[in-house]
Amino acid sequence: MSCQRYSRLVLSGAAAMRTVTHQQVRRNCNNCNKRGLSLVSCARQQVTIKESPVSGAARSPALKGITPSASHLVASLPDQEGLNVKFGDGSASQMPYVWLRDNCQCSKCYNPVALGRSFLLEDLDVNVHATKVQESEDGVEIEWSDGHSSQFTAEWLYDRAFTTSARAQQRNRYALSREPWGVEHKPAEFDYQTLMEDEKVLLDWLLTMETKGSALVKNTPNRDVAGPDLINNISFVKQSHYGPHSPVINRENTNNVAFTNVKLGMHNDLAQYEQMAGIIFIQCVMQHQGKGGESVISDGLLAAECLRRDHPEAFQVLTTTDAYFWDKGHANFPWEMESFFKISKRPIITLNNDNEVVCVAMNNGVRQSYLDLPSHKVKKFYAALKLFNDILYDNAIRFKMEAGDMMTLDNIRCLHGREGYEDFSPRHIESSYLDWDEARCRRRRLQEKLELFV
Repeated sequence: MSCQRYSRLVLSGAAAMRTVTHQQVRRNCNNCNKRGLSLVSCARQQVTIKESPVSGAARSPALKGITPSASHLVASLPDQEGLNVKFGDGSASQMPYVWLRDNCQCSKCYNPVALGRSFLLEDLDVNVHATKVQESEDGVEIEWSDGHSSQFTAEWLYDRAFTTSARAQQRNRYALSREPWGVEHKPAEFDYQTLMEDEKVLLDWLLTMETKGSALVKNTPNRDVAGPDLINNISFVKQSHYGPHSPVINRENTNNVAFTNVKLGMHNDLAQYEQMAGIIFIQCVMQHQGKGGESVISDGLLAAECLRRDHPEAFQVLTTTDAYFWDKGHANFPWEMESFFKISKRPIITLNNDNEVVCVAMNNGVRQSYLDLPSHKVKKFYAALKLFNDILYDNAIRFKMEAGDMMTLDNIRCLHGREGYEDFSPRHIESSYLDWDEARCRRRRLQEKLELFV
């Protein structure tokens, strides 16, 4: 069933969030801008404490007459479970005592160089509470029932407040909201050499990959390691048993059906791995001349949401039924693993705790014949799988790459396939991989460096 217009409706707020990501957000705290300070700087700050009674909810004398910035601490009122803090932008949050004590920033509890907690859970009293609270121009000091004391800057508290905006900001730092697409989608284009040399363009590609899951890189050099070279400019190549890159050609004595000339249905690469590759780089070194070799790609996120909306029972089957994927074989090239035998077990569609689609795993070539199911559930599984495949094709885009093109796809979201082509064709595609952990790491660092980090 076609959902070609559904991409305009699902996650409609994602585009707005991406716009915010591109903007520079800076907030002033007192007389200095601390929004861009690292945790190291925050941890090393010397805070001057001015005493006030525990029961005092009013601002300390040092704060009177000062117009607070957004993150400025206006008032702090302790109660039985936590510290109620009000900030300069009018937002307020309770800071639970157990959380504050766990995140003490003193040198005994937190290492400001390693940026890691030294305080141990075995030493944490979950019923810990404040015995004294002191406000200052820059934050607050708390004396604890366990005899310890902690200092927190207003900026630190503001960034980690249990408010809707602070929580949304942290989710955005973790991963950007994804924007589904259908048959009207046109992948954004980037120049290979510019990606290698211009960090702003590289950041734009990283943002595009997180939100749209697809992009086309043009003018890729005619060498089989052009993909790994670009990946190394970002972080590290994800190795598989096929090595750092895979020549997708019609091989003799092949170790995968992808390395033949037959039609390939839409699939995700390395579904046989417990941790699938995050981004796939598909480089066209030489294209088949004549009919055949065309590429087809589809957004698994859109297809999954279509399935959830229109066929909830099938969606339930594909999110709760595990399938086996496997890959067993031998090396075709010296850089491949001499012999391999991989098996993974996962649902076709994986959800997180928020019921969001986080991974799609479809690969007919390596889907194993074993099904860990009672026999009466097998037909329902196939019916749901076939329906999902139909939706993928109904919303797919088709094109034929030329030599020098490189398609980059979110491999745990988007699926790709190809039309068959004549035997003995010189068609030559190279594939290589990058993990999402490394891609998001580079995105965050570039946002910090270019002062575009929300």
